Amino acid sequence: MNIKAILFFFAVVVIGLSACTKTDGDLAVTNKSTFLSVINASADTLNFYQNGTRLNNSSNLYPFGLLSNLSVTVGLQNFQFKKAGSPNALVDAPNTIKADSTYTLIFAGETTDQVFLLTDHFLIPDSTAIIRFVNASATAGSLDVTIGSAFNYKNQAFKSATPFVKVPAGKNRLTIYKSGSTTPLITPGDLTLVGGTSYTLYTKGSLNGTGNNVFGARILISTQF
Repeated sequence: MNIKAILFFFAVVVIGLSACTKTDGDLAVTNKSTFLSVINASADTLNFYQNGTRLNNSSNLYPFGLLSNLSVTVGLQNFQFKKAGSPNALVDAPNTIKADSTYTLIFAGETTDQVFLLTDHFLIPDSTAIIRFVNASATAGSLDVTIGSAFNYKNQAFKSATPFVKVPAGKNRLTIYKSGSTTPLITPGDLTLVGGTSYTLYTKGSLNGTGNNVFGARILISTQF
């Protein structure tokens, strides 16, 4: 028999056996993902990265702005912030992400200890509004917060967040105090809240700040999945 024919036949048999013995373990693995929102509670204009890939490709993350429901890979991830226009990392924020949760990442300042991750525990929406409070002011100390008559939380330290709470739709009076004080840190005012909508109310800035760094509160809609 021709030696070339023998070698060709042997190669075909080996390839065929190899194809027949593939197992499920040879299938491509699909990385799981979940959703992450990013709140910029600082006066910086930023770009946001996951493992070196920029995620806010359509625009910068402006002061007190929101990136809503970004799709992120689960597992240990290195999130990173850079100032807009700069190639240098401003803050690295490694965090472990789980597939069965959604998250909000808060950027409150230019050091790692001022960037923190919240797990979102949304409530089922109904005719009421749903709101939580986050203390994102690093120098304000613990805070007492009331929103209307249904929301009253005390001693909220920096980086802490209340649960989402149902409050009546419409106007609700907001007051924020330094814990133990009866003097409001900001002028009390009404929040007009829409039924069936989830909100995140957060503080920003410094008690002695000026311009964009002055102490205050901002509210954003939190979209849930």
